[in-house]
Amino acid sequence: MRLVFMGTPEFSVAFLRHLASGNHEVVAVVTQPDRPAGRGQHLHPSPVKVAAEELRIPVLQPESLKEPGFEEELRELDADLSVVVAFSLLPKNILGATRLGAVNLHGSLLPRYRGAAPVQWAVANGEHKTGLTVFLLDEKMDHGPILVQERLVIGPNDTGQDVLHHMEPLGCQALDKALDGLEQGLIEPLHQDHPSSCPAPKLRKEDGLLNWSRPAQDLHDRIRGFFPWPGAYTFLRGKLFRVHRSHPVPGFPGIAPGHFRVDSDHRVFVGTGEGALELLVVQAEGKKPMPVAEFIRGVQNPSDLVCGVKDE
Repeated sequence: MRLVFMGTPEFSVAFLRHLASGNHEVVAVVTQPDRPAGRGQHLHPSPVKVAAEELRIPVLQPESLKEPGFEEELRELDADLSVVVAFSLLPKNILGATRLGAVNLHGSLLPRYRGAAPVQWAVANGEHKTGLTVFLLDEKMDHGPILVQERLVIGPNDTGQDVLHHMEPLGCQALDKALDGLEQGLIEPLHQDHPSSCPAPKLRKEDGLLNWSRPAQDLHDRIRGFFPWPGAYTFLRGKLFRVHRSHPVPGFPGIAPGHFRVDSDHRVFVGTGEGALELLVVQAEGKKPMPVAEFIRGVQNPSDLVCGVKDE
C-alpha cells in the first residue's frame, strides 16, 4: 500500500523506519513545523523530520491540519492509508484524504488510557501490564474501532522510558498485522467498550511533585512513570531535589512523612503515608544525578532533612 506517515516525537521514529523498510511504500511524512529550542532559540526539526530526510521521503509541515491546500496536497499523493503515531487529532476531511482513512498506533490497551501520555500514566498508576493498539481513527480522541492489540508486561522497576523502548518491536509487529489485514480484507474492526475508558492527559511539570502523605509504592510508581519527564521532585531546605530511582519499603516503621533517616551504610529512607521510600539516585539543584550515598556525604546533619516546599 501507499502510506502517509504522521508523527513528530522520537517515539514515532522507529515505526517510520520500520514501515520504510517493509513491503509498503511511504510516499510522504507529515510532522510538526520546526520549532525554536535551546539557548539560542534556533529552529530545530522534529525527530521524525530528521529521520524522513535521511530516508529521502518528502516531508509536509503544515502549521495547521486545517490549513488551506493541505487536504489537496494529501489527495494528490494518491495514498491508500495514513499511519499516525504520536501526532494529533485529524479533522474529518483529512481522514478522508486517503482511500482507507487512517490508523493510529497507541501505547495502551484501549479503551484504557486515552490521551497524550498513556505509557507514563500506566506506570505511574502502578499497572502491571499494558500494550499497544492499532485502531481506525475517527474524529474523537482514541475512540475508533480496534484492529490489533499486543500486550506487554510492566516490570516492577520499569520506567516510562523503559516501557516505551520495550514497545518498539511489539508496535512494529502490530502495525504489520493491521496493514496486511486491511490490505487483504481479512481483519474485522472491533468497537471499543467506551464506558471502561480512562484518561491519560498530557503531562505537566507539576505532575512530578511528590506528595509524601501517599504510600511508598504509589510514590515509587510515579517516580518510575514520570522518568525522564517531567521527573519526580520535592524540595530540600528550599531547593529543588529530584528523585530518579527509588525502592519502596512498605513495612518500614517510625518515620514521619517527608522526614529522612540515614543508616550507617549511607542508605537513605524517607517517610511516607505508608512505609518508607529508599532513595537510590537523586539530583540536587544545580548538580548532576548521583547515587544517594554520594549526595548524603556532602550534607550537614542529613537526618534533619525534611521534604518541603519551595518557599521554606
